[in-house]
Amino acid sequence: MTPLEHTLAKALTEIVIWLDHSNHDDITPEATIKLLEPVVILLEGLSDQDRQALADLINQFAQEETDPDRQLTAWEAPETLALLARD
Repeated sequence: MTPLEHTLAKALTEIVIWLDHSNHDDITPEATIKLLEPVVILLEGLSDQDRQALADLINQFAQEETDPDRQLTAWEAPETLALLARD
């Protein structure tokens, strides 16, 4: 992956982590879904190979995470973003 792709994947992972760990008074689970829905739709347009590459990169970030709660959320991010599920 290019530095740009790497940075964007890391940023996406950080957004998922932030949304998962935000105070629900600040952002509700319903709002989180509305925020991520357009991203999931865009990611569905990627090839299976690109979707897997992004999931692998997110998993790499999860391995590097030192906070257990953030690490768990990062591990779940590919599923949250529907990268692994295909109809």
